[in-house]
Amino acid sequence: MYYTMILSGKGGTGKTLTAINLAHEIAKRKGKAALVDADLSNPNAAELLGVKNEVEVTSESIKPLKVDSIEFFSMAGICGDKPVSMDASEYAQILRDVLVHGEWTSDIAVVDMPAGVHNEFLEMLTTFGQNLLGSIVVLQPAHVESARKMLQLHRNEGVPVLGVIENMAYFSCECGRKYEVFGKVDLEALCKEFDALPLGSIPLSMEIRARVESGNPILPESLAQPIVKAADRVLEAKPLGESFVEKLKAKLKEVARNVLFELIGAVVEIGNTEIPIGELQKAYGFQGGRTIELDITDETLRKVKVKAYFRIEGGALKMVKNPKSVDDEIRVWDKALIWCFLGRRPDTNVAWDLMDAWLQGKVKYYSSSSGTPRALQFMRSVWSQVKDSPSFAKLKPLLEKIA
Repeated sequence: MYYTMILSGKGGTGKTLTAINLAHEIAKRKGKAALVDADLSNPNAAELLGVKNEVEVTSESIKPLKVDSIEFFSMAGICGDKPVSMDASEYAQILRDVLVHGEWTSDIAVVDMPAGVHNEFLEMLTTFGQNLLGSIVVLQPAHVESARKMLQLHRNEGVPVLGVIENMAYFSCECGRKYEVFGKVDLEALCKEFDALPLGSIPLSMEIRARVESGNPILPESLAQPIVKAADRVLEAKPLGESFVEKLKAKLKEVARNVLFELIGAVVEIGNTEIPIGELQKAYGFQGGRTIELDITDETLRKVKVKAYFRIEGGALKMVKNPKSVDDEIRVWDKALIWCFLGRRPDTNVAWDLMDAWLQGKVKYYSSSSGTPRALQFMRSVWSQVKDSPSFAKLKPLLEKIA
């Protein structure tokens, strides 16, 4: 089975309505299609479709529900009206189980992803990347920046965007005037910025509302052109294939511990000889005398490969052995750390620094009292100056090879 993801940077954009209509259009052309509501903590596709049946789960398989010619899974078919609140890794596991062990017969699945980016997105890339066709991004005019971040994420990860749909674009009054209730977006310009295809705009419509309320969320033909174009793109798309998976594996390949120790040693040496750490402390209000634990990990941020302790005293960075207590902890994926020092991601050739790593969950910072933003700004400044120092140039060729 091949997969296409429907994503948005924010909730409430009409992403689920788009996913339902895309699955319907594909099923109309191919005879059947699968629809997976991957928003496991807040599923609403079942409500829009008027489905209240339970999903049949056995010890060996998961049997999808049927809605006309659509095979359908929703967590609502398991939890009913009970709230769902699990660890992010559990959501990824459920999604994996549904797609791997589901009794699917369709060739193509439309996956309605949670708003924003969570473990489910990473699960789709790492486990199902070979059969991934790409994504449809849904934006609402009031949240253009969220859509831009989503498009940038796809560029970062090398995942194709099959097209962009603008939803709730305007409201047409009976008097003939159009009102851009949520603002105006230049869809053509946005898509051109990210080399994506604009699929068109869907307006606010009382007819759509009436259809949803009656349990028939399929758009009228007069408003469904963006969905038709999206289906064209999905059916024309080729799966990312083995090469994408191999690139992912290479990206996730662990960095040798001796290289990481060499990198830590270089940072300490450069920090104490070429960087005015005392001045940076004053600039960012980062107090000295605190013990900092650095954990360099695998991509899950759980398996610690190298652990080191530091303390900043008298404007110098010192390594500490077996401290009695820790004030701050930095946990970072080894590849992301190397990308920070290189200033870019070699796999997608986009700019990358510590702030990017933090915002995308590749580094985590825990502080007992100093304040995460302040500490991150301080560390970001230190690392930035390290990578730009003359001495770092000696390490750069080695890091380029393993990045």
